[in-house]
Order: sequence, then C-alpha cells, then structure tokens
Amino acid sequence: MPVPWKLIGALLRFVVPTVPEIIATVKTLKKEQQREKSQVEDTALHLQELEQRMAAQLQLIEQLTVQLGKLEKALAWALWTRPSRSSWR
Repeated sequence: MPVPWKLIGALLRFVVPTVPEIIATVKTLKKEQQREKSQVEDTALHLQELEQRMAAQLQLIEQLTVQLGKLEKALAWALWTRPSRSSWR
C-alpha cells in the first residue's frame, strides 16, 4: 500500500502553523485552572473565618441573653422589695 505523502504534507501544512496557538491555549488554561484553584482555596479560607466569627458572635449573644435574664430578675426583685409610696405618708 503506497504512503499518501501528498495528503500527509497537506495535513502538516495545515496543522503545523496551529501548534503555537495550541500550546498558548494550553498554557492559558493551566494558568486559569491555577487561578480558579487559588480562588477556591481563598473562598474556603474566607468561609472558615466567617464561621469562626459567627460562632464568636453566637457565644456573645448567649452571654448577653444570660446577663439580660439576670438583670430582669434583679429588676423584678428591686421593684418587689421597694416600699410603695402610700406607706411613706
């Protein structure tokens, strides 16, 4: 079977000029994938920081709730033990 050199030559003339473009495209895709990976890592880190802040805020809210409960009890006790104005006369 004879080798179709003319066909091979025509294919090479068509493909060879596009090789640098293909290489550039692959490099660009790799850089973009690295950038996306970095963004995903940054986003994961940011989410972790947000979760920590939310946990700290929740703890503060719980502490404030306890303190408000104590304050409410103290106020109720103070109002209950206060002499009425009519008994001062």
